[in-house]
Amino acid sequence: MEKLAAAIRQELITVLSRTGGHLGPNLGVVELTIALHYVFNTPEDHLLFDVSHQAYVHKLLTGRREQFHTIRTPGGLNGFMLRSESPHDCYGAGHAGTALSAALGMAVARDRMGGTEHVVALAGDAAFTCGITYEALNNIAHHTRRMLVVLNDNEWSIDKNVGAIASYLHKIVTNPKYDHLHEQAARFVEKVGGKKALLMARKAEEAAKSMLWPSVIFEELGLKYYGPIDGHDISTLVKTFEFLKTQERPVLLHVLTQKGKGFEPALQKQKQFHGLGPYDPETGETKPLALRTYSEVFADTLVKLASMNDKVVAITAAMPNGTALDRFRPHHPSRYFDVGIAEEHAVLFAAGLAVKGLKPFCAIYSTFLQRAFDPVVHDVCLQNLPVVFCMDRGGLSGDDGPTPSWPVRYQLPAFDSESGAHGSQG
Repeated sequence: MEKLAAAIRQELITVLSRTGGHLGPNLGVVELTIALHYVFNTPEDHLLFDVSHQAYVHKLLTGRREQFHTIRTPGGLNGFMLRSESPHDCYGAGHAGTALSAALGMAVARDRMGGTEHVVALAGDAAFTCGITYEALNNIAHHTRRMLVVLNDNEWSIDKNVGAIASYLHKIVTNPKYDHLHEQAARFVEKVGGKKALLMARKAEEAAKSMLWPSVIFEELGLKYYGPIDGHDISTLVKTFEFLKTQERPVLLHVLTQKGKGFEPALQKQKQFHGLGPYDPETGETKPLALRTYSEVFADTLVKLASMNDKVVAITAAMPNGTALDRFRPHHPSRYFDVGIAEEHAVLFAAGLAVKGLKPFCAIYSTFLQRAFDPVVHDVCLQNLPVVFCMDRGGLSGDDGPTPSWPVRYQLPAFDSESGAHGSQG
């Protein structure tokens, strides 16, 4: 399996150098995905990827290796999971924070129909800055008897993760008792088996609670917490998943991975290699852009406006690089706010700032702002608050298909060029 992991990494680096794509996230989940497919049996078992741009390895392992060179090209493989593409893609996704709720729905349906399949939701730590994830966590233990959540902790979404949740997960990893617990967990995994499994599991749970206090939040929500473990150690991952597969209750496994692992340029430039166009597979160099982007023009203009008016503030929802607000941050750090993957909160936060007389500029991708449409209407518009929404990427995204933009399969209604009226179809 280690040789397979090396071969997959080489395939990712080579193919994506021509097509572009989400290289860093996929390099980080190679061993984790191999272990999941070794222990669980898709499509009978259901494997959901939060966001799913890190599902390239999953595609390679489920019969799509011969088509992989077509990924993100016309008529080729989609850059995200797509139910119509393969029975192994049990749930399509494009926006963060959806996997736990969808997985819970599948688990509840299984319970009601008397099924035996496993439901596994793989979510990055960035998804835990998204409110929907916590709405799901609040319901999992109450509604299902069996479900596995894998928390893939690499400290990054597109940019470095921010806020209390990122700090919270960091406390788990840096707790002085972590090393001892890690050793105990390793010995536990080695010894688990037969009639001793249940007793050992109980002891491990007690050790986690008493020795690693930051894990309490998941325990209080009704999910048994295990970890953190090395997300690149295939042997430990396989043994751990084999044990968790036997648990008759919701559990959460915390794994630590390195985004971009195996390709030095991706490790050195994690923001750039989260998602990018073609690059040199040897050096990682990309072709320089001849013109400034819309985002850069916007951010540079906002810097000037903020210099003239100290009430101007900038808000991003985990996209400082994508919206180019990382160009604003050095000039006005106290007026820059990254709220994480929390678009609804970003809009309501901006509304509160505006009520007190500040001039908030809320920079969010067009497709992501769809999630905050309710507070835009009911909190900003109804109160006539002066919030400026800077909607980046308002067109179609040809490379990634419908998930990151308005659906490309939408059929436009008929249009009469003489009267200027739309027909009744569409």
